[in-house]
Amino acid sequence: MQTRLLLTAPLLLAAVLSDARADDFVTCESRDNRYQSCPLPRAGYVTLDRKLSGADCRQGRSWDYDRREVWVDDGCRGSFRVHDGGARHDDDDHDNHDAKVAAGVLVGAAILGALVHNANKQDDRYSDDNYQGARHTSYVPSWMTGEFEGYNPIYGADIRMRIDNDGRMSAQARGQNLSGWVNGGQLNVGGSVFDVSQSRDGFVTTEVGDRQNEVRYRRVR
Repeated sequence: MQTRLLLTAPLLLAAVLSDARADDFVTCESRDNRYQSCPLPRAGYVTLDRKLSGADCRQGRSWDYDRREVWVDDGCRGSFRVHDGGARHDDDDHDNHDAKVAAGVLVGAAILGALVHNANKQDDRYSDDNYQGARHTSYVPSWMTGEFEGYNPIYGADIRMRIDNDGRMSAQARGQNLSGWVNGGQLNVGGSVFDVSQSRDGFVTTEVGDRQNEVRYRRVR
């Protein structure tokens, strides 16, 4: 039973790996300096591709996003890029099985989930000047960025993972490279989502929907 549950993440990710998509674009406009939200065609890492207004478009203050929508405010108008979901960077099908297994391990490398998820209720945890309020769902505190290592004894896989301050995640295991993004208190890789709780020397990752699937990671840089 536990093995079947642990395999859920790679099976979900397999669909993403077999259906790579190009980036999408969404235009969202704050008219008369009013708040406006615009639905996303799919969940993905979002960046401002082109500013269409004279007003400033500052992420976390006049625009931001979550898995469902991008929002703008204070006169910001822009074209926003929804990047592909993040998967393998190589096209070699020979190790496809190992890639999926590694993917299942790596999506467990969510450093930030549960702690960021509590940001709206416990803003005092974030003294970083870059944190701009409860709607700043893409915010990643500086103490959560860096490089981390983990080991999954089930698959015998060593994992090296990096989180950048813009929320992008990259990871390597068994020679495979994966990518994902942090948003709204969770790490997203393809269709899989993970929360995290802090430990003494790093964090413990927990799969959403399967609390038994845990992996421990420690900071190395």
